[in-house]
Amino acid sequence: MTIYSNSPIALAIFELFSELENWILENHSDLPNGAVKAFIFGGCAFHIHTNARGSNDIDAEIQAIKQLRKEDILLFLENNDVEYIDNNNLETSLEFDSGFNTSLASIDPDYDERIIPLVTQHVVEVYLVSGLDLAVSKLARLSDRDIEDIKELFVRNKFTLEEFEKSANNAMDYYATPQQLESNIRHMISILSEF
Repeated sequence: MTIYSNSPIALAIFELFSELENWILENHSDLPNGAVKAFIFGGCAFHIHTNARGSNDIDAEIQAIKQLRKEDILLFLENNDVEYIDNNNLETSLEFDSGFNTSLASIDPDYDERIIPLVTQHVVEVYLVSGLDLAVSKLARLSDRDIEDIKELFVRNKFTLEEFEKSANNAMDYYATPQQLESNIRHMISILSEF
């Protein structure tokens, strides 16, 4: 499975979470590896999977052990953009999107069984959601761009149609408005069936 973890955007993501780890270690000692876990979703995840379009904001689910205050971690991430040079040799910045929330997206609750480790053996560990779970997470909104992203992941063999249908139905069981999601799932399956 091909992922693109050396692109300017990916390196900026790693820098952001490395800065978070350094800040945490200034205030806490003897923390175990994985005390904080970041699960990358959204446009940044799409970029790492495909090396196609990127995003200037990072959508991530953050988990932290009880002795760390998650609110403080989120505040640090919100207030510490990373400046970097993009593929077009232009200076840009990566911002943490504090508005991202997995409870509002269409997400299969088993997504963490398919995560791809990017940074491990650190206090702050970084994981990429699978192409399958990224595609399913785009079903709730299902804008034209989301449809194109799901198609791109599919043609790159990130998941099969059967896997997509099963995982989407799992997500529907936990989604606030399952009828709308069911309609989006059917629509997307009909599109993917043409490939």
